[in-house]
Amino acid sequence: MRQFTYTVYLPGQKKTVQIKELQFSRYKHLVKNITNDNNKIISNFFDDLLIDLCPEEQNVQNFSFLDKLIILLTVRSLCLSPVLELTANCPVTKKQFNTSTQLSTIISQLQNLNLSDSIFSTVKEYGNTLTIELGMPADLYIKEKDLTAMNTVIKKIAVNANSIKVITDEIIDRLPAIVLKDIKEYVIQFNSCLKNINIISIQSPFAIAETVEIPLNLFSNSVIEFLKICFKRSLISFYELEYFLINKLNLDFELIKTSTPAELDIYVNFFKEEREKEESAERKKSLNLP
Repeated sequence: MRQFTYTVYLPGQKKTVQIKELQFSRYKHLVKNITNDNNKIISNFFDDLLIDLCPEEQNVQNFSFLDKLIILLTVRSLCLSPVLELTANCPVTKKQFNTSTQLSTIISQLQNLNLSDSIFSTVKEYGNTLTIELGMPADLYIKEKDLTAMNTVIKKIAVNANSIKVITDEIIDRLPAIVLKDIKEYVIQFNSCLKNINIISIQSPFAIAETVEIPLNLFSNSVIEFLKICFKRSLISFYELEYFLINKLNLDFELIKTSTPAELDIYVNFFKEEREKEESAERKKSLNLP
């Protein structure tokens, strides 16, 4: 049986792709990784998750970080909740405040960024023997020391029309000086294009015209940190929910594992509404009300 899928448009791929639902069991494993707080491991888990969520895409692990971010935010919106609750600190008064935003708004903004095609893909040819394709980094997490690392933006190297499968530092070091110059210029262009773009911008209630911003900046770790905020949850809440669904609602564990978190919330809400009606009826009965 074909599994139910959602669709989302990706600007880097210039097409709409299908994504599967995020099942409760996969989400729990994601939260376990987020709890351990190792950004490299979390980034790798997101990549593995993307492969699972987009089975019809053969190369999803090499999608640009922007396309990956759009997919993951779409999954967060549809399978967990469309609203993102946030706690922020005013940059002036340092006072803490609560706010919320619709993820659909963020997704739409990311899909409609005014970015040139060359940022997603730039092909450079050097004579008849060497071809280099440069593009937006695929990694969701890049260490500060990798700020100008060539392998983060090199998508393909072909010599005499034969693609090099594994691009190592040794191969990059052997590239001609003019190639290295072009790669550095692309990195500068890439950083310049994303310089003033924010994933989210929240106005502080304590200071006029002051905002809390999360930049779309790989090298400041803002992307991976934002994704951690989006998917973070208390681990104990998973076990409490499983206990409640199995012991109070008598749901089969296999159903729980394969349902989305949003679907399980519906079961819980049904139970709460039913209990409220029963308690209301009991109160009326005790007071002899019609």
